[in-house]
Amino acid sequence: MAGVEFDRGVFVPTNASPERSVVRLLSPILFLLTISFVAFVGYKIYAETQKSDAVAAANSETQLLQQQLVDMQRRLDQLEKHRKPAPTEASTAPDQKQAIAPSSAPNTKKMVYNVTSASALPARSKQAAPAVAVSPSPAPSRTDTNAIVNEVTANREAWQATTNRLSDVVGVVGTQQEEINATREAVNQLLTQTHRKAVSFELDRGNNRLPVGPVTLQFKSADPKSQHYSVCVYFEKKCTELKDRALNEVVVFVLAKDSAPLKMVTTKIQRDQIVGYLEIPSEKQ
Repeated sequence: MAGVEFDRGVFVPTNASPERSVVRLLSPILFLLTISFVAFVGYKIYAETQKSDAVAAANSETQLLQQQLVDMQRRLDQLEKHRKPAPTEASTAPDQKQAIAPSSAPNTKKMVYNVTSASALPARSKQAAPAVAVSPSPAPSRTDTNAIVNEVTANREAWQATTNRLSDVVGVVGTQQEEINATREAVNQLLTQTHRKAVSFELDRGNNRLPVGPVTLQFKSADPKSQHYSVCVYFEKKCTELKDRALNEVVVFVLAKDSAPLKMVTTKIQRDQIVGYLEIPSEKQ
């Protein structure tokens, strides 16, 4: 009886490649990071737009207050022009002249003298001069003057209140301008970090050092089975060793305190060679 033939390969489990498993694990994380970054940039742009609208409203209110000040100044000038002068002594001079005029006129009455003996005529007294009637000068009316003074005082108080309000508005606008400048600097820094360029590299065991961007890389070791590697990063003649790093792992390191971070990713690991790229910030626009 002939034996039954079957394919034994069907029952042998197939192992998934490690590269595909790592890519599947990193795909959701990269997707979440991309969504969070886009949301953060959108929020910053929205906040800056809202602050710009607030500054425009404050500027319009400032222009309105300035227009009110100009109108009040114009009204004050008109009131000063139409203000009546106080009555002076010149107005009473004609009345006094008219009252004194009868006394100053010469007496045209003729006197008749009779010469008689002293014993026959009684003694005559001297004729008294007629009294001069002086009419009192009319008291000046101050009703219009008091009304004008009160109106000028009220306008000055309103002007002072408007000036104080304008000073407050200018202070608020200055504070908002400082906040907008700080937000703009933060957004510029964020945009500078997002503008990057990738510089590829290939490190061999036989090569001594390889300049890549602002740093120099040197091959240390590589394990193709476990897909791990180690390299040495030189900056200003100082070596920083990155030990036991995995394939497609994003290695982030900073060269100086205020500098932007650098990202290194290895895409291929062999026994005597490492292939990958280094992300460095591009030049400021």
